[in-house]
Amino acid sequence: MAQKYKVFLFGNVIVFTNKADLHRKTDILYQLTDSKDFKQFVFDYLAKRTGHHVRVVCSDVERGWADSCRWFEVRRAAGGLVINADGDYLFIRRKGLWDIPKGHIEPGESSQDGGLREVEEECGISGMQIERLICTTWHTYWIESQPILKSTDWYLMRYSGPLALKPQTDEDITEAVWVKPENIDTLLENSFSSIPEVIKKLRSQEG
Repeated sequence: MAQKYKVFLFGNVIVFTNKADLHRKTDILYQLTDSKDFKQFVFDYLAKRTGHHVRVVCSDVERGWADSCRWFEVRRAAGGLVINADGDYLFIRRKGLWDIPKGHIEPGESSQDGGLREVEEECGISGMQIERLICTTWHTYWIESQPILKSTDWYLMRYSGPLALKPQTDEDITEAVWVKPENIDTLLENSFSSIPEVIKKLRSQEG
């Protein structure tokens, strides 16, 4: 089985893998042998362009991934894909794109507690129950000149309370809505890049 890490890096999809033929959509195949050369490739080329799907082939995937993480300030976040008693899913619209409630984990807070708190704050509901971890995603962005790598733990949550939602507008959230399963793919056409990955993982787990 192929080992891999996937990161949404400055608008590109980067897969660290030990298997060269992992993904047929690959635009760039990069054989990782020198971390300095790879860092130059990332920041001099990929950080200035978007839309590439890059496979980074490593003999030691864990080491290649760990070495690359050192170039960034790493931040942790958590969020929840919430399903109500009717089988509908909770989505928010943030900065014009569809998203799932999430946010930074506070000091001393567990990932699970952080995910529950963020759903409460961003959507105005409480009483969710965590069923399981769906996956962890990674994406990058800049704060001034500092590159940030954010890891987000995504939890499947169940909710049986009142359906009224209150979007947290001071976090640039303009809508919070319940979406029927058959309508999710339409939302994913205009979503943040990591959200289709979460839905894909959930569907693969549920068979």
